[in-house]
Amino acid sequence: MLKPHYYIFILCFMGMFLISKASHNRAGEITYKWLYGTTYQIKITTYTNLTVIGGLIPPDRCQDTVDFGDGTPRVAVSRSNGTTSAACSGTAKDGVTLPGTPPTTRVNEYVTTHTYPGPGSYLISMQDPNRNAGVLNMSNSSNQVFYIHSLLIISSFLGSNSSPVLTFPPIDKGCVGKCFLHNPGAYDIDGDSLSYELTDCLGDQGFVCAGYAYPATGGGTYNVNALTGTLTWCTPQMQGEYNLAMIIKEWRKTFDGDWVMVGYVLRDLQVDVGACNNNSPSIQVLTDTCVLAGSLLIKTIKATDPDNDILTLSANGAPFGVVAPIATFASSPGLTPVTGSFHWQTSCAHIRKTPYQVTVKVLDNDPSVPLVDFKTFNITVVAPPPLNLTAVPLGTSVKLNWQKPVCQLTTGNHILYYKVYRKENCVPWVHGYCELGVPAYTGFTYIGHTIDINDIQYIDNNNGVGLSQGTNYSYVVYALYTDGSESYASNQVCVQLKRDVPILVNVDVRATSTSTGSVFVRWIKPLLGNNALDTLTVTGPYEFRLMHYDGYPTATYTSVYSVTKPYFAALNQLTDTSFTHLNTNTTANAHTYKIEFYANGQFVGNGQRASSVFLSLTPGGNQMGLSWQQQVPWTNYKFRIWRKLPSSSVFLLRDSTTTTNYTDTGLVNGALYCYKIEAIGQYSDPAIIRPLINFSQEVCAKPVDTTPPCAPKLEIISDCLIPTLMLKWNNPNHSCCNDAVKYYLYSAPTENDPLIFVDSIKVITDTILAFDNLTSIAGCYAITAIDSFNNESLQSAKMCVDNCPEYELPNVITTNGDGINDFFKAIKNKFVKDIDLKVYNRWGTLVYETTDPAFNWDGKVIQSKLLATEGTYFYVCDVHEIRVAGIITRGIKGFLQIFHK
Repeated sequence: MLKPHYYIFILCFMGMFLISKASHNRAGEITYKWLYGTTYQIKITTYTNLTVIGGLIPPDRCQDTVDFGDGTPRVAVSRSNGTTSAACSGTAKDGVTLPGTPPTTRVNEYVTTHTYPGPGSYLISMQDPNRNAGVLNMSNSSNQVFYIHSLLIISSFLGSNSSPVLTFPPIDKGCVGKCFLHNPGAYDIDGDSLSYELTDCLGDQGFVCAGYAYPATGGGTYNVNALTGTLTWCTPQMQGEYNLAMIIKEWRKTFDGDWVMVGYVLRDLQVDVGACNNNSPSIQVLTDTCVLAGSLLIKTIKATDPDNDILTLSANGAPFGVVAPIATFASSPGLTPVTGSFHWQTSCAHIRKTPYQVTVKVLDNDPSVPLVDFKTFNITVVAPPPLNLTAVPLGTSVKLNWQKPVCQLTTGNHILYYKVYRKENCVPWVHGYCELGVPAYTGFTYIGHTIDINDIQYIDNNNGVGLSQGTNYSYVVYALYTDGSESYASNQVCVQLKRDVPILVNVDVRATSTSTGSVFVRWIKPLLGNNALDTLTVTGPYEFRLMHYDGYPTATYTSVYSVTKPYFAALNQLTDTSFTHLNTNTTANAHTYKIEFYANGQFVGNGQRASSVFLSLTPGGNQMGLSWQQQVPWTNYKFRIWRKLPSSSVFLLRDSTTTTNYTDTGLVNGALYCYKIEAIGQYSDPAIIRPLINFSQEVCAKPVDTTPPCAPKLEIISDCLIPTLMLKWNNPNHSCCNDAVKYYLYSAPTENDPLIFVDSIKVITDTILAFDNLTSIAGCYAITAIDSFNNESLQSAKMCVDNCPEYELPNVITTNGDGINDFFKAIKNKFVKDIDLKVYNRWGTLVYETTDPAFNWDGKVIQSKLLATEGTYFYVCDVHEIRVAGIITRGIKGFLQIFHK
């Protein structure tokens, strides 16, 4: 048996144990860094309380434990920052104290490495008892476990990834009645985009801390800017400590263009709110900027304070720690206004798609509660353009050459290939400030790319079709990097193919017929000169050979005309540069031509092919849809629509458009309308005859109404007691059409059955249908409208109506033959399909049964055919009611008293 003083010793020992477990955790986060393969460096950073309360010294963790999230056992990790401490065994150090008077917070870093088994998602976590006492926005914080975690995603598809780096500590001060701001100063060494969102503070096993709530705002705001990471609390209402939390997510863009989350860090932060008369300092508005890789960026930042406090400016972010050379920020504490100078000598290694975000912080020196302001700005480091682009025409192709950009890295984020763009004019374009790649508004279109950084030549043959003589072609090139970033565009070059072959200018349908149609074809001769035909080396005789294809070419052309002259100068007559192709079918399809040029029997080349304009009609209700197509080397910039009315013999101009489709409205259904298209175009070379006018074939058709009326709106009026049913709807001719002629009625016995056609109402003005002498009104209905072309509208909204079934049995009968209550039968019987009735005597013997809801039992027992003895009987009845949902069974039961007198 223990003596009393032993009890005292045990209690003292337990008290010491409780003190060692006292509250101390204020804030923290877990970050990780990829090393190689699936091996990562993991760092737990906690901020613990140093304040002695009631003579009790807060505990100190020389080691802390980490759960790697892969099912392996938790590992104790020694503290690695500070100096070696006698209070800690082994290599554990004593941490670092945050500046303050008096110092209240120790920063603890626990760093370890871990190799994961392979790709997957791993939740790295740490929990430690307990949080510091007195946190106002949770219950009894000193008894709440402190828990933090971060998500690590290992993916061979997404590549290696390290977590964001957080540069501003999660311990801050706030003031009652003043907006509180916090920014983690986060950046991502991989160049991933970051987003920010609020979350809850977590406790034991990652559950939300008991009693946790977002802090009171007094009607103000509590949010975090999703892009800049600045948390705003406007405004604190009560002095004391509060814990807040945010999640910082990393996003990476795949080559498919999708943004994928690749990990996140949860930061648990603490703010100590006090009373003060201080006003927050303010940083001037900062604008985003661009800088050419290799250039020096200098940015001056200014901050002011309404109370004329001494201000301290600082800056953090990706430029200070991602890739050397790193940025610098110089500023000395001083009276308002205070300035800081941001310097960053960029290099080719800084090129990346994601901007570098810089977070600037200003802190005043108010003795009660110092306040802060944060501002952020983004820096895009732009890749230099390819140099000295040139273009040389080669037949129907253009050969492009350029020099590599100044930045020629072959590792890390480097040039993947060069993208080539083309447009058909020489209008100059020079990229603007921070204008990367080739924007769509420039008129350039993407035509292809090279193989890699060393492939600095591109042949443009228009995907094998060839380019067109007489057209001005402009080109620009830019470099695409492995992370998707784009360089500035190169210089623009403009070139025209040699005019050493004939050029088509007309493919004009002159007559429309299935057998006697005609097409007029015209071309212009090659030019003579340096950038054209050299007759000294290309000697005659000279031949033009007109080739034809019926439709759009997919096989071999056939020759329809040729002309040969011994000397080039002899090719002057109009008959030498034009031809009317007779006796063709111009109704079935377009006609395509090309003009081949031969010298001394040798093929020299041919200009681009050109087709006739081919028109198609799509009849509609009181309208005609027109669409047309053509394949020509020039640009058609306007189309005139010519129409012949049913009562006319001549075509008149109906309208014009710049597109290749048109809808002619206000027509009479069933009347014949004819159309043809006049295309007006030109080559970009002003030396070539313009405008180029070519007609399509003529096409005739009758408008046919294929547009159904709108669906009528159905209403049901019913009386379940009588019963009656009436359907009522609107006449669509009064709202959305003018040729509805009848209606179709659809019905279904239940709401689950499909609607089927049951009848037609052939008088369009009849919009009411009444039903009488019904045994049931349950069912669903819909109605459609039919127009004069037999187009049926959509069904109206399905409307359903239900029965109100009734079935009731009496509780007494007298089988004395006086005509009053002589039979056991239903008192009420409405909308009942059938029943299952059983009547039992007091011994449970069945004396009567039926399925007929209109039964008449005279009281005779079914076995003996004799009257049942007087007394009390019990009945059970399943009533099968007719409802819109189907047959519904309702059970009733009761007692029946039988008397013979």
